[in-house]
Amino acid sequence: MWLPKLRHRVWLIAALVIAAGLSLWSNVRRTATPDRPGQPVNLGLDLQGGIHLGLELDQSVRVSADPDADLDAALLVLRKRIDEFGVAERVVQRVGDRIVVELPGFNDPARAREIVERSAFLELRLTDGRADLIRALPAMDRALASLGIRPEPGQGATRTADRLLGVDSAHAGVGMLRELISPGVLPGEYLVPAARMTWVDSLLHLPEVRRFWPRGTDLRWSNATEGGSALLYAVEERPIITGTSLESARAQVDPLTGGAEVAFELDRAGGRRFGDVTGRHVGDYLAILLDGRIQGRPPVIESRIDRHGRIQLGGRTLAEASDLALVLRAGALPTPLTVVEQYEIGPSLGEDSIRGGIEAGIAGSVAVIAIVVGYYGLSGALAVLALAVYALLCLGAIALFGGALTLPGLAGFVLSVGMAVDANVLIFERIREERDRGTALRAAIGDGFRHALPAIIDSNLTTLLTALFLFRFGTGPVQGFAVTLSVGIVASMFTAVFVTRTLYLLWLERAGEGATLSIGRWRLFPGSSFRFFERRRWAYVATAILLLVGLVVGAGRGIRYGVDFTGGTASQVETVEPVDLTRVRAGLVANGIEGAEVQRFGGDRGLMVRAGPTTDLAGRRAAVAATLDEAAGPGQYTVLSTEGTSPKVGEELQAKALTAILLSFAGVLAYLAFRFEWRFGLAAVVATGHDILATLAFIAILDIEVSLVVVAALLTVVGYSLNDTIVIFDRVRETLQGRRPRPTEALLDRSVNETLPRTVMTGGTALACLVALAVFGGAVIRPFAMVMFFGIFVGTFSSVFVASPVLAWIHERWPATRPAAAISRDGPAGGTVSVAPRAGR
Repeated sequence: MWLPKLRHRVWLIAALVIAAGLSLWSNVRRTATPDRPGQPVNLGLDLQGGIHLGLELDQSVRVSADPDADLDAALLVLRKRIDEFGVAERVVQRVGDRIVVELPGFNDPARAREIVERSAFLELRLTDGRADLIRALPAMDRALASLGIRPEPGQGATRTADRLLGVDSAHAGVGMLRELISPGVLPGEYLVPAARMTWVDSLLHLPEVRRFWPRGTDLRWSNATEGGSALLYAVEERPIITGTSLESARAQVDPLTGGAEVAFELDRAGGRRFGDVTGRHVGDYLAILLDGRIQGRPPVIESRIDRHGRIQLGGRTLAEASDLALVLRAGALPTPLTVVEQYEIGPSLGEDSIRGGIEAGIAGSVAVIAIVVGYYGLSGALAVLALAVYALLCLGAIALFGGALTLPGLAGFVLSVGMAVDANVLIFERIREERDRGTALRAAIGDGFRHALPAIIDSNLTTLLTALFLFRFGTGPVQGFAVTLSVGIVASMFTAVFVTRTLYLLWLERAGEGATLSIGRWRLFPGSSFRFFERRRWAYVATAILLLVGLVVGAGRGIRYGVDFTGGTASQVETVEPVDLTRVRAGLVANGIEGAEVQRFGGDRGLMVRAGPTTDLAGRRAAVAATLDEAAGPGQYTVLSTEGTSPKVGEELQAKALTAILLSFAGVLAYLAFRFEWRFGLAAVVATGHDILATLAFIAILDIEVSLVVVAALLTVVGYSLNDTIVIFDRVRETLQGRRPRPTEALLDRSVNETLPRTVMTGGTALACLVALAVFGGAVIRPFAMVMFFGIFVGTFSSVFVASPVLAWIHERWPATRPAAAISRDGPAGGTVSVAPRAGR
C-alpha cells in the first residue's frame, strides 16, 4: 500500500484536527443565547431536559385516502409552529408513520401538547336568523318517536337510546328536542340545558334526525355558556373564508375590556371576499369557529370588514392568545394528531446526567491512560496522544452533522474510548512479537502494523455492522448510542492505523538512526502455554449452570420489561420529604389507575411510579399529579422524568429489537464467511449466541428492567464479543498459513495463548470504563454498565473456552478439503490479505 510522505501525514492530521475544532467552535457560537453559553456538541433531552412527543394521524376521527400525504402536510405545519415556538435545537421529523417532536430545554408539557395537537382550523360563518330550526323540531321529534325514543325515560326507551347513541341515557334522561332547545337572544342562537348538551348533540346527529336540519344550515356549539345553558348556533353551511386566507395573526389586549384577543389579517383575495359578504350583511351576526367550535358569542357586523378582524377569547390569558395566534399563523393540520409517545426530562435530572457523564468520562479516561502508559511505556504515551485526537474527531463529527449527544450516546462515547485502545493493543503486541524475533525497530513497527491490520478491520467492521442495525431498527436514545458508537469505530480505526503510526514515524525521525522506543517492560503471561481446550468441559458446565438458573428464575417471575416495550407510563419523582408508598398506591387507585407499581428510586425521597398501557397519556399524567398532590402536597415534589408509550409503540419496539439481533447475526455471519470461511463465521455466531443467552440469564437473575438502553448494551455485547473471537480466529488463520485444512487442538490453544495479552488488556480497559460508568453515571445508566460489564466478561470467556472448541467441532463434523484463508506475511507494507479458495464454493 502506498504510504504518503511524513509531512503529508502531519498536514492531513492537522487539517482534520483544525476542522474538528472549528466544527465544535461553530456549534458553540450557534447554540449560544443571551442567558446561557453555547455548547460544543448538541445535548439530547436526557442531558439538558425537555420534551419528546411521538405523534400519529388520528384515523378514528378521519380516515384519509392518502395518509402519507396528510402526514407530510402535518409535518410542514408542525415545523412552522415549532419554528415560531422559539426553542433552540428543536427536532421535528418524520420517522416511518410517525412524527417525532423534540423540544430540548422546554418544560411545559401541557402547552407543548396543545401546540402540536391542535388542529386550529379557522372558519368565519354567518349565523342563520330565520329560526328554521324551531320550525323543524316537531319533525325531528317524530323521527325520534319512530326510533322508539319517547318523552318518558322508560326502560325500553332508555335501552333504545343507548343502542342508537352509544351513551348512558339513564343518566341524561330522555326528552324531546322541542322541550330541550329554546330560542336565545341573538339570531340563530339556541339555549340547551348544560346537563343535556351531550344528549341533545347525539340526538341531532342521528341520520334520521339530521335529514330534517334546515337546508344550507349547520349546527355548532359555542365554547361559552349563558347561565346554566349551553349555546347552540345555526350557522350557514358554507364559510365565508377559512384559515387558508389568513396572512398573519397576533395576540393583543382589548383596550375596552382588558381581555385577551387575537387580531388577524387576511390576504388580498380573502379580504375582498370577506369585505363583499360583510358589506351585504351589516347588522347580521358573524360566528368565528376554531376546530368546529364557535368562539364565544357571535359579534354583530357593524360595517364592512375587509382584511382585518379580531377573535375575542373572553377570560383566557394573553399567553393562550399568543399560542392561538401561533397555530393560526402556521396553518391548520390536515388531520388531527394523537400522542402515542411522550417523554419528559426535568432540567435537574439533565444536570445530574451531565455531571455524572463528565465524571464517568474523566474517571474512565484516567483509568485507560494509567493502564496503557503503565503497561506500554512510551508507546502507550503515543497511543494516548492518538486517543486525544480520536476524541476530538468524534466530537467534531457529531457537531458537524448536527447530532445530539444523549445519555446512552455519552455512555457509548466513554465505552468507545476503551474499545479504541483495542487496535493500539493489537499493534503493540505485534510489534513486541517482531522485536522478540530480533527484527530491527523500524521493520518491527512496519510489520506490527501490517500484521495487526486484518484483525483491526475485521473486529471493527463487525461491531460497525451491529451499530448500523441498531440505528436502523432502534429509536431515540438507542439511535444516539448507535451513531456515537459508529463514529467512534471509524475514528478509532483511523487514529490507530494512521495517527499512531505517524507519531511513531515522527519519533523515529527525531531520534535518528540510533532510535529506541519503549513498548513496556511488563509482560502479561509471557510464554504462556495454557491448555484451554482441555478445560472446555468445565466451561460448558459453568455456562449450563448459569443458563439453567436464569431459565428457572425467568420462568418463575419472567423478564421485567420497561414501558418502552410494554406500553404504559413511568414517572420518576423526588419529594421534599419521604412519603408513604401505601398512601401513594391507594391514591392512584382512587384516581382511576389500577395495578400501578410504586417503588423507591435512588433514596428514601425518590419514587418510580409505573402504570400499565393507556391511550390517554395526558389523562394518566394528570391522575399521577393529582395523587402526588394528595400524598406529598402541592409543590412538595419534583417530577424528574416521565415516559409514556402506547401499547402499539411497545409492540413495535419489541419487534425492532428482535429484528436488530437476528439481522446483526446474519450480517456478521455473511461477513465472516466472506473474510474467512463459513465454518469460522458459524463458530463466531455460536459463541456470540452463547454470550447473548448468558447475558439474558444475568438480566433475569438480577431482575434488571429491560429498557431501550439495556437493549443497546445487549447489542453492543454482540459486537464486543465478536472482537475477541475474530482476533483469535485471525491468528488461527494466519498460523494455518494454507498448510493444513483444519485447526488442531494444539494450534487453537497456541492461538489463544498468543492473543491472551491483548484479550486481557482490551477487556481490562473496557471494564475500567464501565466501572466508571457504573459508579458515576447515575441510576439511569447503571443498568447499561452492569449488563455491559457482564457481557464483556462473558464475551472474553466464550472467546477462549467456547469459540475455539466449536470451531474444531464444526471442522470435524464438516471437514474442509482445502486450507483455510491465510494472511500473507510477506505481502507489501500495509497488510494485504490473500484468501485461498474455500471449500464448498
